[in-house]
Amino acid sequence: MKTILRDAAQELERRRFQGPIDQLLKPLEELAENPASLVGGSDSVIFVCPEIFRHFGLPAPISERLIVASHPHITPVLAHLMPQQEFYVLAIAKKLLRLGRWHNGQCTEVLLPASVPKSFEEALVFDQPDHDLQSRSAGGSSAQVGPTRFGTGSERDLVHDRLHHYFQIVDRELTGFLKDVPLVLVGITQELAAYRSVSKYPHLLAARPTSPEHLTWDELKERSQEAVLEAQRREAERVLGEFRETARRDHVTSGIREVLEAAREGRVHKLLLEKDTEHEGLFPVDSARLEGEQDLINAAAVETIRGHGEVYMLDRGELGDCPIAALLRYTD
Repeated sequence: MKTILRDAAQELERRRFQGPIDQLLKPLEELAENPASLVGGSDSVIFVCPEIFRHFGLPAPISERLIVASHPHITPVLAHLMPQQEFYVLAIAKKLLRLGRWHNGQCTEVLLPASVPKSFEEALVFDQPDHDLQSRSAGGSSAQVGPTRFGTGSERDLVHDRLHHYFQIVDRELTGFLKDVPLVLVGITQELAAYRSVSKYPHLLAARPTSPEHLTWDELKERSQEAVLEAQRREAERVLGEFRETARRDHVTSGIREVLEAAREGRVHKLLLEKDTEHEGLFPVDSARLEGEQDLINAAAVETIRGHGEVYMLDRGELGDCPIAALLRYTD
């Protein structure tokens, strides 16, 4: 931290920062004097600008780096940031149902509503399936005359039906409680499929199948975070398809300068970026607080977010020759 602090001061001087450098770096000095606050946990990112200091952990490793620019350098961490401020995690198992809330990187258990059965055994009384359906056999003269009885299913079919009914109750009672906040399911393959087949909740995700019975909330947090980020990656692929297939070609653009200008004007609705790409250049303003070049791809991402647009990260090569593209709200 002391090395970073020294380098930051030198870089601010080199770029002729128009403000008191000592005041800007004061939060970093306090952090350097208290190194215990950085020990343990995950990798983290620190943003410092006049009157703002943010320090938070990341769910994935990141390379150590110092950036001094007029825009916060966010593109290396965008692929690892959770798109939701909060979501719920439902660990589904026949023996015990558990509900947790993810918020600010932490996942803690919350009490289930009283109307939700805590286990399969505690579920409400189910309607019994009809085991005595009749079917008349057809055939020639040797065929037996009269009704022939066929069983409607085995005990496995009974359990299947009752499990679906149980999940219907859980889904119905949780819908009002969750209030449209995303819900991530953690469970084995069969029970995930059963729950999703009956659920009417509009913001439902499923983690990689596993038995949740002995998982801690930290382990459930990791599983659910993976599911949320995977859903974000799938959405990025969908937006890429939208960019390629839209008939309104005047509502899409690519090229670093073109996209940056549209983002500054608030016209970018959805921005597509390839991971780990940068382009150094001068930001197109006359009165910048910092001299020198900066990453214009990163600046386009920041300007898009400032204009209430959405940013999606893609793997290298998915966009072709240019690592940045945008769907626009309107044309020039």
